[in-house]
Amino acid sequence: MLTLALALTISLAAHAEDDFKYKSATEIDLGLGVSYNISNYKSEDFGAALFSGRIGNPMLALRVNHFFSRHWGAYFKAEWMQNSYLSSQKTVLDKLHAKDDGYDYITPCSTKGRRGYAVLAGAVYRFDKLRWSLRPMLAVGVSSYNLNPSFTAYRKLQGTNHLDEMHYTVAQDEHRSLTGVVISPAVEATLHVSHHVDFFCSLAFEYNSARVWQRFTITDTETGRELDSTLAREPIGNNIAVNFGVRYIITHRK
Repeated sequence: MLTLALALTISLAAHAEDDFKYKSATEIDLGLGVSYNISNYKSEDFGAALFSGRIGNPMLALRVNHFFSRHWGAYFKAEWMQNSYLSSQKTVLDKLHAKDDGYDYITPCSTKGRRGYAVLAGAVYRFDKLRWSLRPMLAVGVSSYNLNPSFTAYRKLQGTNHLDEMHYTVAQDEHRSLTGVVISPAVEATLHVSHHVDFFCSLAFEYNSARVWQRFTITDTETGRELDSTLAREPIGNNIAVNFGVRYIITHRK
């Protein structure tokens, strides 16, 4: 009887361990996270306002994975990103008012930055150990962003009421989106919690090829004379993205 109980215990333990081994073939997952724009801009203050420079932007990602073998697979991914323009505005305000250049700065109460989406396809290789999986990935795709077409603020020479207008404009049609090629290496850690459910955390870098012309001008509001003008070709932004999510395993390997 003791031998039978021991054998049954070992069999159940082996079966339970086997349930946590990765045997998935087709998966679908949903991730929520944050994307950080890490690009530098020539016109730093206004570049931050228009492109949400170096602040976290909420993002949503939907992905379908299919593994052709134990280790190798492919995936299709769609991402949506909305910039946190209130945070972006605060960043611009703080930087302008912190300047010690003899001017006081007057900025509008709100500004919008960028929002957009990306569609990618790529390859994945996975290392499995019981209920854990580590997955390096590489994807290529396209992105499309809608940008805030302009940003206007004013500066006032301290001790006077004289205003200069500072105007920053993206050189593109206001109603047209900006597209680019995206290359995204990533790494992901996955925990298998049941026969059909995983939890995962991913870290990705996204290079975006899109560039846009931007013009920054300072104009005397009384005379209309242009005091300064800068034209620069800027990146739409390269991102580092962190995602947490849940995955549903649709089919398993034989």
